[in-house]
Amino acid sequence: MASVIKRPESKYWVACFTSRDGRQLKRSTKSTDKRAAIRIAEEIEAVEKKARVADVTTDQLQKVFSDMSERLTGDRMEIPTIEEYFLSWLKSVQNKNSTNTYIRYECSTRRFLKFLGSNATKPVTALSPRQIDAFLQFRLEAGMAPKTVSLDVKTLGVALKKAERFGIIPKNPVPAVEMPKMVSSEREVFTLEEVQSLIEAAPNLDWQTAIYFGYFAGARLSDCVKMKWENVNPDTKSIIYTQKKTGKKMDVPMNFHLLNHLAYRSEHSNSGYICPSLANKNPGGHQGLSQTFKRIAKRAGVDLGIVQGKGVRKFTKRSFHSLRHSFISALANAGVSEEIRMQLTGHMSKETHAKYSHFDRKLLENAIDTLTPGGTE
Repeated sequence: MASVIKRPESKYWVACFTSRDGRQLKRSTKSTDKRAAIRIAEEIEAVEKKARVADVTTDQLQKVFSDMSERLTGDRMEIPTIEEYFLSWLKSVQNKNSTNTYIRYECSTRRFLKFLGSNATKPVTALSPRQIDAFLQFRLEAGMAPKTVSLDVKTLGVALKKAERFGIIPKNPVPAVEMPKMVSSEREVFTLEEVQSLIEAAPNLDWQTAIYFGYFAGARLSDCVKMKWENVNPDTKSIIYTQKKTGKKMDVPMNFHLLNHLAYRSEHSNSGYICPSLANKNPGGHQGLSQTFKRIAKRAGVDLGIVQGKGVRKFTKRSFHSLRHSFISALANAGVSEEIRMQLTGHMSKETHAKYSHFDRKLLENAIDTLTPGGTE
């Protein structure tokens, strides 16, 4: 029997009814009046019952629901098209996420809308797991890496979760789709000698400083270039900053190499950004930070290990982010415990942290050498 419920984040009553295929579904009535909402819920269920014995399209059902809502409440139950909903969602999240996250959301969304073609003009309630899965398969067949495709589908899931939460759609179709098996290409690390070569090949002090922060403090590129002198605590000889990606506050003691470098830099400037020429540069693009680092590595004679990735794109085994891998791995090879390493890097997951810990081959061989014969003859 049809009923209604109220969600904390919405002013409208939500209809709970049995669909034509026997599923228990929920849909916003777009009504703030409980009695009217109950009548809408009952009529929706009645329409669903009729649909069990006759061919009824989603568009026809939507028109019935809208007419019903207008008759009972005076307002039409306007459901956006797939395209309208996703574009509206993009607008709503633009100022709530980092630039890089928003760009990823936008690219994934526009790929999906392009894939749907004319179907993007259908009501968002018409979206099904079948369409999401078809998009996933299309991307894989185009040669995209499983990890890239998974990120695309997860973006759709984030958008449609909001639609479900607000009662725009009865159920998010994305969780019903089986994600591809993740096969990630593995990063490699820099040696201390290679880091020194990168520093010497850097075109200016700002890039030298960013490399110091990456290797000796384990900071991400976005955090390295945004470091300010106020983040340097001379009393505790540490770097105190908030990670842009996680929002986690970090307090990392400074290695003497980094201390000496910053002491030298402070003789010329000790306020504002420590790397002012890099602070407002984008990571992507031909003149972006990532490409500039590649040019520095080439000048230093450091092989970045560019290989074919799991998809159609090339994969760089060693990038600026590899400095963070190198920082963690150097600590691990020096015998620093996992707990301390995670504290110094801000990792909250042991699974994630393990991907950054690359042990020296010699260390592994020495571990094997500790084995002693056992048993009896």
